[in-house]
Amino acid sequence: MATKKKNQQIGRYRILGELGRGAMGVVYRAKDPALDREVALKTINLTDEAEERVAYKKRFFQEAKAAGKLTHPNIVTTYDFGEEDDTAYMAMELLHGTDLRERLKEGALPAPEAVDIARQVADGLGFAHEHGVVHRDIKPGNIMLLARGQAKIMDFGIARMRTTGDFKTSTGMVLGTPKYMSPEQIAGQPVDNRSDIFSLGVVLYEMLTGVRLFAGEDVTQITHNVTSTEPEPPTRLNPELPAMLDFIVARALKKDAAVRYQDAYELAADLATCLAEMRVNEAIEEADKDTARDTTRTVKIDQADAAPAAHSIVKDTRLPVSHQFDSSAGLARVRKPSRREPREILQAPHKVGILKRIIRDAQARRLATVTLVFALAAAWIAFG
Repeated sequence: MATKKKNQQIGRYRILGELGRGAMGVVYRAKDPALDREVALKTINLTDEAEERVAYKKRFFQEAKAAGKLTHPNIVTTYDFGEEDDTAYMAMELLHGTDLRERLKEGALPAPEAVDIARQVADGLGFAHEHGVVHRDIKPGNIMLLARGQAKIMDFGIARMRTTGDFKTSTGMVLGTPKYMSPEQIAGQPVDNRSDIFSLGVVLYEMLTGVRLFAGEDVTQITHNVTSTEPEPPTRLNPELPAMLDFIVARALKKDAAVRYQDAYELAADLATCLAEMRVNEAIEEADKDTARDTTRTVKIDQADAAPAAHSIVKDTRLPVSHQFDSSAGLARVRKPSRREPREILQAPHKVGILKRIIRDAQARRLATVTLVFALAAAWIAFG
């Protein structure tokens, strides 16, 4: 078994430590000696029943091969897969971050962050769907959050593998996590890319509101909620959210797949538009706050020092220049000029005659010259 391989080797991978455990097996931090890099080695315990084991292993290799073709910034890269003894394994990109499930334990995320995460996941899903791969188990535990806000979808290629926590329909078909499944998954019907879109809508709702949308006391209640309950608009739970998110969430969570978002890229585009609008509004609000702080800033001036204004006014009050300098000395000079003051500053300006204007103003001279030339030309034509 894979759990006995600690500090040993699986395939060509040397085990360095354990990253986590799940119902399907153990995830190890391992070293790939061929490429000299560390990987996350996810092991899957194969069933003991011979017939089921053959089908199980075949499906695993098909899914792993499909996942290996997905190279996208928002999808965990699959490097390799294989089998050893009773264990199938998959070598994947080793990520350093926190999964969304852990973040949501603290409550709802800031709206811009939640929308950005959903946008990235939708973009990754759109790429996978283009290549014919449907995840089937989009949930917070399968979304990894890295530094600088990057989100990556995990577990492509093993989302359809059986776990002890899976839900089975009356037809016996094995499905994913009930509270994040689409109605068609609950009913045991064939699923396509629109099922992933529904699941992402559930995750987005939880990120925005902190509420687990289809939670219930047991599987029966959860499945009833998924197929029958219409969720409240997110803005009713968080009035600060933009109204556009009500539309996006409602469309992603349509019970009928035919009226749901048909393309994950379309969902990603709407989320990008909403995110841009939110950031613009944030910038406007911040600018308004800065303006309010600037316009309400006051400076206390001692009454005794009010007269000599120039040095008593604080420079950062943003007063007009005329208010920052003392003009009293200038006014006194106008009222009582000394003998040295030119008398012209106290005299009203004289009207400038047309001859003086022509002599002093170059433009006026040019105008007069042109006018005179035209007048002489007209006279010569008329009387010549």
